[in-house]
Amino acid sequence: MKNLFILAGGKSSRLGFDKLNITICGKNVVEIIDQNIGDLFDQKFIVVKEEKVLKLKNFKVIKDALKIDAPVAGVITSLIYSQSDKNFICACDMPFINRDLVKYMLQFEGYDAVVPFYNGYFEPLCCVYSKTFLKSALECVSKGILSLNFALRNSNIKKIELNEILQFDSMLMSFKNINTIQDLEEANEQFKSAFAEHV
Repeated sequence: MKNLFILAGGKSSRLGFDKLNITICGKNVVEIIDQNIGDLFDQKFIVVKEEKVLKLKNFKVIKDALKIDAPVAGVITSLIYSQSDKNFICACDMPFINRDLVKYMLQFEGYDAVVPFYNGYFEPLCCVYSKTFLKSALECVSKGILSLNFALRNSNIKKIELNEILQFDSMLMSFKNINTIQDLEEANEQFKSAFAEHV
């Protein structure tokens, strides 16, 4: 059993509107993510801060279990809800996640998390988490530590190093977020270019 959890609990203060409403070339970003990697998973979920009705097919909407304004709340909620040790967790504003990179990450067994790592940093919202990571995350939160990076550094993890990432994603586009209007404009242009190349 493999699960996909898309986190949508951020405030979107820089963008100015709910990131679940982002569209690129006429398509909702969650739909883009689903079309790209959705079929790799048995169940798919969207984790939100507040209850809302979403018109997104194939996804179940669940509410954050913790009232914390940090991504760790979404990860904890996902792992509480999950019955699987294969949980790919990403953000709802990441339209360029590389399908082959995700498949590669899903193959590893026996780790609390399988996480991309480069330039000294983790990518905790493009990561495969096991249920076993839940204990570490809850312990950190109980101590007032909300950093996923801290929790990862204190867990049994498989680092996906830069040379591995580049085999699948030479431009590191998987980790590109849409945080501003400029980011959105650039994403539209990148999608148009990618579409033109396949015409």
